[in-house]
Amino acid sequence: MPSDDAELPTPDFTFDADAPGACVAGIRPYRCGSYRLEPEMVSGRFVVHNYGHGGAGITLSWGCAAKVRDFVQARTATSHETEVAVLGSGVMGLTAATRLLDLGLTVTIYADRMFADTTSHKAGGQWALSLVEYQGKDSELKDILTTAYTTFKCGIGQGFGVSERPNYASKKTHNLEEVLRIAPCLIPPRVDLPRMPFHGHHNPGHLYQTLLIEPPTFLKRLVDDLKARGVRFVQQNFADQAHVFGTVTQKVIVNCTGYGAKKLWNDTAMHPIRGDLAMLRHQPNLQYLYSQNGYMFPRSDHVVIGGNFDCTENEQPSKAECKKLVGAIAMNFGLAPPMAIPENFIQHPRITEWLRRRRLAPADTPCVPPCNPV
Repeated sequence: MPSDDAELPTPDFTFDADAPGACVAGIRPYRCGSYRLEPEMVSGRFVVHNYGHGGAGITLSWGCAAKVRDFVQARTATSHETEVAVLGSGVMGLTAATRLLDLGLTVTIYADRMFADTTSHKAGGQWALSLVEYQGKDSELKDILTTAYTTFKCGIGQGFGVSERPNYASKKTHNLEEVLRIAPCLIPPRVDLPRMPFHGHHNPGHLYQTLLIEPPTFLKRLVDDLKARGVRFVQQNFADQAHVFGTVTQKVIVNCTGYGAKKLWNDTAMHPIRGDLAMLRHQPNLQYLYSQNGYMFPRSDHVVIGGNFDCTENEQPSKAECKKLVGAIAMNFGLAPPMAIPENFIQHPRITEWLRRRRLAPADTPCVPPCNPV
């Protein structure tokens, strides 16, 4: 941690929204009440559901994959099935497939989008409980978080794109405070700062220690390892559940379809939470994560800036939104004109209040997205 008078490097906020790849958009698979991680028998198939993790898919991936492995292992111990189909090539599908291989099973991955086109690949990559509900699952979630975090930590320096990073936040960050509450001592305790250590900042803040997982590196490594171990990837767009069962021959199916589960499994608890990302040039002098009026994650490919919220299925990036995202962070450093935080930013009071109400609501409370606040 820097001394009281030291300032960390200031980002270069030069941003050309018209440059190829400068603006990215993805849909977080938000499920009201809780993510879904459970087995069921459907039409004679043993289906393990693993979806609805909001913006915390990467964060929870290895932990959920371990639970999937346990469900499948218990099934195959008596059924003696040797083949498994995994639906989806995002982070949940890839990590689940990796753990299923450890059981000696033959794994085939079916997906309409290969990994580079998934929402997982578009994620920022901070290890935190972002935009995921888990009502009544604190005990299960503690196990998932512990397994996921320790697995990622073991991957540091092993080519998985994982590194330890400090996160400087202007306000207490619920995403990390919940980790501290649910799994005490898993990550270092929060440090309260009298001043954020940056140019143009005079406000107090907080320092968290967490991980940065770079999705392009992490997902490609998983895919390369899976292919090397004989996993077959089949590009397939399923129209509905009947189409799944008519196409997939395996009797054991792991459903990691994310937001696609809304259609395939008629899951009305699923809602799209779309977000834009502005991709600035790589700046190797920035070795910290930052949260104030949005977030900034410096990675080895880009400095990623995000933090907005939209309840649509439109995955076309918005140049105007990306410019707002960059401006909202840059103004904190005195490098952009002052602006009011837009109402669709996650740190806007309206969104913050909606998320707070959702966290406190009973499991059977109707889920009304913040685009239509009640």
